[in-house]
Amino acid sequence: MSDISKFQFKGYRIKKSFIELEENSDFDNLKIGFKVSGLVNKKANIFLLDLAVNISNQKEDLKIQVEAIGKYEFEGVETIEDQEISSFFYVNSSALLFPYIRAYISTLTNLSGNKSVTLPTLNLTSLGEELKSNTKFVAE
Repeated sequence: MSDISKFQFKGYRIKKSFIELEENSDFDNLKIGFKVSGLVNKKANIFLLDLAVNISNQKEDLKIQVEAIGKYEFEGVETIEDQEISSFFYVNSSALLFPYIRAYISTLTNLSGNKSVTLPTLNLTSLGEELKSNTKFVAE
């Protein structure tokens, strides 16, 4: 019998969505930026990840902003700074949520009568330190 992970992705919701495209917007050479923050509720064993993705092009005639909240549950963890769980919170949580945002952007741009914006798969491990410094803890 396999052990259930101490840290599980439970779903997401889109908090904010903004897309502005010109008819002939350049979909090459996109600039992609991220902003991350988190909230840990130790009593409820819940981690909420707020991941914002901002996309633009060089001519600034394409602007996409999507902000999503990912919900994660954890159990059997004495401290969040435990090395085993810390890597999931700060490194892997963004990587688990980003494919949903990526698919959302692709689908929404395609259904709007425009060319579909398909973001590349990205390594988001660099967001780990930013997330760690932008995570708040509550005990309620």
